[in-house]
Amino acid sequence: MAEKATKKQAETVQKTEAVQQVQQTPQGAAVAAERLDKMSIYIPKTKINANPVGRLIALGERLDRSVNYLVVEAILQYLDREEK
Repeated sequence: MAEKATKKQAETVQKTEAVQQVQQTPQGAAVAAERLDKMSIYIPKTKINANPVGRLIALGERLDRSVNYLVVEAILQYLDREEK
């Protein structure tokens, strides 16, 4: 279990470093884009009963959108709201 946590922490550090590269140099943008083209999320046990993945799938089907689209839209709305 600790091994999984360490791997997740390493992945988070890599993603953070990639974002920092984007902010620092134009060359970093290409490197970061390569590293950040796929991301996964961890759903805490305390939130699993809310069935977020199943709800996203159902909503995506109803709206004829992908789960990825819905997640990106939610993230962008959250960032816009919090950065004000």
